[in-house]
Amino acid sequence: MTLLNNIIKVGGTAVILKEIADRIRDTRINREQTLRRNRAGMLALGIVIGGTAGAVAGILFAPKAGKETRQELSRYGCETWGKVKENATTTGHRLVNSVEEKSSRLRTAAEKGVDAARESLKESTGTSSEEGNG
Repeated sequence: MTLLNNIIKVGGTAVILKEIADRIRDTRINREQTLRRNRAGMLALGIVIGGTAGAVAGILFAPKAGKETRQELSRYGCETWGKVKENATTTGHRLVNSVEEKSSRLRTAAEKGVDAARESLKESTGTSSEEGNG
């Protein structure tokens, strides 16, 4: 009996140690992912700040007159906004099409599953009624 108790204790200890090791590993992975996200965020922030500083410096030191620069910036802004709207529309249409396709596949698979279940039910009720008659 004591041998069995010792085996149970050792097994329980092994499970506990495995659980601790798993939690330590998960904590390390989560920490690494957080650090990666923070680095990516800082990189994005640096790019935005650098881009803004470059744009301001470009406007301040532009060889064109202020009115021409403002007109050019306005035109560029309108063009960019148009491209953004076009891309958003295209992406939206692709997303809708993808969702419709996936839902159609899901509906077809569900219908096949229902048909198979009905067939199985018919077979099992037919088999059991035949067994009762035989």
